[in-house]
Amino acid sequence: MTPNEFWAVIAHARQRATPNSEPSMLDALYRELVKLPNQELYAWYGLQDSYMDLADTPKLFAAAVLINGGSSDDRFTDFTAWLVVQGKTVYESALANPDSLAQIDLPFDNAEWEFCGYIAGDAYEGKQYLDQLRPEKPAGRALRSRYPQRADLETQVERICMDTALHRPFRPTAAAVNLDDHILQIEILQRIRQTGPIRDFWSALPESGERQALRRRLAANLNRDTRKTAATLQRTLPQLWQKRTAWEEARSAEHPHRGPER
Repeated sequence: MTPNEFWAVIAHARQRATPNSEPSMLDALYRELVKLPNQELYAWYGLQDSYMDLADTPKLFAAAVLINGGSSDDRFTDFTAWLVVQGKTVYESALANPDSLAQIDLPFDNAEWEFCGYIAGDAYEGKQYLDQLRPEKPAGRALRSRYPQRADLETQVERICMDTALHRPFRPTAAAVNLDDHILQIEILQRIRQTGPIRDFWSALPESGERQALRRRLAANLNRDTRKTAATLQRTLPQLWQKRTAWEEARSAEHPHRGPER
């Protein structure tokens, strides 16, 4: 997988996802990634992990502090996951000039998208569930013989496989207005749970030496501002500071009894 192919997956997902919604972006990324062969999925994650690592610069850490009202090692990792899924243009602009993030619609206090950092592993898990429920597999064959008239069966299978892979609690859909619908969804879930042990995504990733070589190759084509920050955040990232300040003032005006959260 090339870097352009990696960014194309994110671009396609962003076209489907609701802006500034991690759950929506997770759904959209999952639907793109389950289409990939396993080797391509490993490669996609390798690029995601590398781009997140390359975003570890002093000024981007300062940007994370301003955008999220604070940061830490773990929180910053989650911020870089958010940054990568904003797409190629935003990502590359932010690496070259972190203050450029002031030009986009920012989800202040909510730009730490931890679960987007795990999405490749979740899609890998979902692929295994879907495989076990294919028509030619015993579980899939039994399911279809039990519900031969259900036109929505494939849609229900895909949805419940996705929710299970994304570790979401099972809830019947709004369409489950009768007992038969509810029973169908529970049976799909039970068959997923009975598939037995699944292969571990993380243990199949390339060795650390290969990942480091990938990061060096990517870094050679990126303009990264790795300089130290100024004495204050206001001087380091003036546009982002101004945007954060305006957001806090607007929020205080809406909730006059709530103080600033910086």
